[in-house]
Amino acid sequence: MKKYLAILMAALALVACSSTPSMKDMTVRMGDTDSIQITDMRSLVRNGVLTAQVTIQNDSKSNLVSYRFKWIGKNGMTVTDEEAWKPVTVGKGQSTVIMGIAPTPDATDFRFELNQYK
Repeated sequence: MKKYLAILMAALALVACSSTPSMKDMTVRMGDTDSIQITDMRSLVRNGVLTAQVTIQNDSKSNLVSYRFKWIGKNGMTVTDEEAWKPVTVGKGQSTVIMGIAPTPDATDFRFELNQYK
């Protein structure tokens, strides 16, 4: 009986882990952004609105990139128009925390879009 319970618990743990998208799955890269690493990604609901926090790190030369958040509802569809690109300079070896607040309480998830600054 204990053996079956252990197998069931392990299976449930795997299912729970597989349903959460990875940072790589939640990031959309455009242009030459390979030197920028996503080192942390978190979110929470504060006052009924989703707040996202993404930490990026530059492993190469000083780099100017742009970013935006895509806010997604529980049905998997985008809940707002696209945000404007926001530039950020990340120096060599530097880490930067980027915050985003969903513009509507309908957002339950997000994608972080990173682009080469043009």
